Amino acid sequence: MKRLLTIGIPTYNRAQLLDKQLNWLAQAVKGFENDVEILVSDNCSTDNTQDVVTKWQGQIGTVKFTSVRNAENIGVMKNIMSCLNLATTKYVWTIGDDDPIQTRAISYTINKLKQY
Repeated sequence: MKRLLTIGIPTYNRAQLLDKQLNWLAQAVKGFENDVEILVSDNCSTDNTQDVVTKWQGQIGTVKFTSVRNAENIGVMKNIMSCLNLATTKYVWTIGDDDPIQTRAISYTINKLKQY
């Protein structure tokens, strides 16, 4: 089955926030593992962002999890565009590492995309 939605997270030097967002996301995608992929675009962070990414790559189960680290800081807009360009699904949802998302937002979104 082809995945439907890429959830792209552009980030820069906010490892703690990224960790919190990926923790939420790991719970939110349960039941939709074959429908989504997670993509983190690290804008050449100098903190422990890569450690957080490595931690979650091993914990999110069967969800496709991709991480890209830019060779240099390309700026916020280009980092968001990187998420859009690297997505392998028909639909892309970029969320900030600090964006609070409703608990059922993933299930709602996937179900609506399938419905329409």
